[in-house]
Amino acid sequence: MELLLKYEGHYAPPAWERLGAQRVAPKVWHFIEIPGDGLGELLARLEEATDPQTLAGTLAVPIYNPEANGVTFLNSSTFLLDAAVPFNALVARLRHPWMLQDIGQRIEIHFQPIVEIGNNGQVFAHEALCRLRAPDQQLLSGHEAFSLAHRLGRQDDLDLAAQHEALLRKARDIAPGVPLFLNVMPSTLLHEDWLSQLMAWMREQGLDRRDLVIEVVESERVDAAQLAERCDALRAQGLRIALDDMGAGFNSLATLAMVRADFIKIDRMLVHEAQGSRVRSVLLEAIVSMADRLGATVIAEGLERPEDLAFCQGLGIRLAQGYLFARPAAEPLAQAVALPETDDAWRVQRHDRFKITDVVDPGVAFEIDTPIDAVRAHFRAAPALPWAVVTDGHRPVGMVPRGRVLSRSARTLASVCQPLRRVLSHDITLTALARSLYLDRGESDPWTVIGADGYFLGVVEPMVLVAHILSRQEHGASLHPLSQLPTGPSLRQAIEMRIGRRHGGLNLVYIDLDHFKSFNDRYGFIRGDAMIRTLAEILRHAFVGRPDRLLGHIGGDDFILLLDRDEPQVLEQLQRVIAQFHALARHLYDAPDVERGYFTTEDGSHHPIASISVAWVNGSTGTLQDSVAAAERAAYLKKLGKAQWGSVLVVEAVSPAVHRQAAPALGQDGWESHALRMLEHLLAQPRGRDPHAMDHVFKAYPFFEMLFELDAEGRQRYPNWINPAMYGRIRAGGAGTDRAQQPYFAAVRGMGHPYVSAIYLSTASEDFCLTISVPIRDGDGGFAGALVGDLNLAAMASLLDRREEA
Repeated sequence: MELLLKYEGHYAPPAWERLGAQRVAPKVWHFIEIPGDGLGELLARLEEATDPQTLAGTLAVPIYNPEANGVTFLNSSTFLLDAAVPFNALVARLRHPWMLQDIGQRIEIHFQPIVEIGNNGQVFAHEALCRLRAPDQQLLSGHEAFSLAHRLGRQDDLDLAAQHEALLRKARDIAPGVPLFLNVMPSTLLHEDWLSQLMAWMREQGLDRRDLVIEVVESERVDAAQLAERCDALRAQGLRIALDDMGAGFNSLATLAMVRADFIKIDRMLVHEAQGSRVRSVLLEAIVSMADRLGATVIAEGLERPEDLAFCQGLGIRLAQGYLFARPAAEPLAQAVALPETDDAWRVQRHDRFKITDVVDPGVAFEIDTPIDAVRAHFRAAPALPWAVVTDGHRPVGMVPRGRVLSRSARTLASVCQPLRRVLSHDITLTALARSLYLDRGESDPWTVIGADGYFLGVVEPMVLVAHILSRQEHGASLHPLSQLPTGPSLRQAIEMRIGRRHGGLNLVYIDLDHFKSFNDRYGFIRGDAMIRTLAEILRHAFVGRPDRLLGHIGGDDFILLLDRDEPQVLEQLQRVIAQFHALARHLYDAPDVERGYFTTEDGSHHPIASISVAWVNGSTGTLQDSVAAAERAAYLKKLGKAQWGSVLVVEAVSPAVHRQAAPALGQDGWESHALRMLEHLLAQPRGRDPHAMDHVFKAYPFFEMLFELDAEGRQRYPNWINPAMYGRIRAGGAGTDRAQQPYFAAVRGMGHPYVSAIYLSTASEDFCLTISVPIRDGDGGFAGALVGDLNLAAMASLLDRREEA
């Protein structure tokens, strides 16, 4: 018994010679004198000592009788060509010889229902799933069966045999009028003789063509145009088409656009990951939106939890399947499925605002000098990863498809790098996006997004952008995206109209963040955005809601308030705004800077904490002709104010009145202590596993967006209690999560007193938030856990007003 191995790769596997091989040619190794029963053992040792990618590119020739009848088969090229098989195929033949026999005898068909989730759980259809019974009675799943068949080169045989058995079961066990979803591999579907064979089987079983849906499985990448042509032929025969696993792997926007499927099945992981993820949620909404416009019906796969069901119902999805309804079984389910009760806290809420950064997925990126073996290892660990971006100094320079990375000919990452399809700037306009989509219509590869510095931010799917453009509501175009206050041409027009209507007697108040550029440079743009949002929310609570007032966001860090008449109480309100802003905005600074009362920039300059300049233009020194004249007068007043240290309010007069605002004293004697007292008050409220146990609390204290409780070890006791106004934006559940390392627990446990965080950008609610926590005590006064609450900026601004009213 002998064995020949041929490996085309550049680097010879050193383990082969250690296992007894002789190198008889540059790419050929010869194992001799193998015991008759020792081939399986040798192959097992080779598997253990050799990289799987190397074995995947290795040919094997087993020689069972090297010199039969005086012929040396080692020198017979005809014999060698006839006997050569892939290494993995030889291993599979030895371990699973039964797979080389009549495979149809071992096929069993199981069925999983597709349920109408908007119609009391009625069974709409059944999907036929292949199972394979091994000689030891082990039942192989469809994935296991087709993986094994692929190694033996029998995947087409298995696919055809499973289809035939499924059609027999449909005729015997499923009533007419209930469709069967029949899985078909693309390679089978593209074979020129397959359709005629399928139609012959259907005639033999007397099946109605409308009772069969051809489900194109996502097993391999195929040309979308070629696939669309074959699907047109199926449609011409009266058959319907379903695309499987949309949103993951090979099925893409090009396939969706060209195939014109009747059904689109959404990948199960996309449904799970969309809850609590803005990017995944947007992608899911994009697929649903595209399907609706293409006249296709969406089917959500893999539903396992009631929250999955509610989430899909909230998106308007009508059909679904998964373990939540029924596991695959040998007999099709006949009766309707009892749908579980769902909760509004799990339902998705659609968002109207759109920014390119809202839909950027971080993607996977490698620096160009990363060793190719490290890149291969990452791709092997992530079987669903189709591509990765290549960067040079954090700047994207290309992308690498999975197949090229795993190719045995790949030597370096640069050698397999392909050009990027399209690169988008983080601040690209909606018009430019629409034009890019038009020029690249039908293509599905992701686009790369870069920041202002040219560094890689992530990737975005074209279908996500298409759905956003189609669904974006026009009313949001005149609102500032950060503050959601009027801005741009509509604000300027409103100012001019009010000045004209009041004959120049209008009062205009300009509010300006001091030293904002320095703050942005020192603390970064995320805290800078939070600073702008903080001031916007305080101003909104103080001045929005009356028809004789208009609050707008001029741009950047400037706001404007229009008053139809001179109101004496406005001076007091503006002074209160300054005090509130300082109380809240100081949470955006580092503690040492707050204690000093100023922060320092790289040039050594000192800048006061949370200061703003307010210029009140009242027309007392001359009639205002237009907004330009008002802005010029405000600039003069602001200049007077900025000459002072800290926050200043300047009122127009012949001798302008300058009101300096002293910074409030530090300590938790303001809104923070008020919020903490309310959280401590909740310790006396009944709490439990019911996600609505605290609904009455949110009615009384609407500024809390979420509450949860931790035990003495930092593990969450119950599911999140979510403010109904935040349903769909914050992930439900959370029970059992270990949060011991989080500062809101560690600080409370370590110091024993309440905790207030800095303001941060929440990935859950996509808003600027602040977290507070208080300790829970047992009957003996010992530490028993923590009660934690999240508040967003709007809530904190309202809390400032409540504290002053108290």
